[in-house]
Amino acid sequence: MAYCTSTEVGNLNPKRTYSATSTPTTTQVSALIDQVAVEIDAVLESLGYTVPITTPANLLLFLKYVNAYGAAYLAEAGMFPETAEPGETAHWQMLKKVYDNYMKMLLDGKIPPSLEGGTLGNDVASFYTEMADQDDFPDPMFRVRPADKDF
Repeated sequence: MAYCTSTEVGNLNPKRTYSATSTPTTTQVSALIDQVAVEIDAVLESLGYTVPITTPANLLLFLKYVNAYGAAYLAEAGMFPETAEPGETAHWQMLKKVYDNYMKMLLDGKIPPSLEGGTLGNDVASFYTEMADQDDFPDPMFRVRPADKDF
């Protein structure tokens, strides 16, 4: 299941027109959307989510952006297959950077709690439950060196 439409991809590439004769074609853009959706689902499934995600609405909205940016950068790259290096356009680089950042968030499991949805396969204990001693607490995300403390 794709999380975005070809219109939403086109909105990210407003100077491009996709048609039956363009490069890429509308059919190829649809295939790129599906390809990116498969990548998204693979990441989410590896994190224990049941895919495709159908709720909550705010997570679906986030996944729409991930899907659209991924397909848009691939479509933009397809517009210039003759370039020596991928990403020779500033627009391509921006689209790819946003997509890579979104995918890194997903890969790192950094989906904000307000966006979490679907079914998680692994149970994560709360700080307020079943913490018998300090060893039960997860490692902090950021560490502060004693030399950096102001007190």
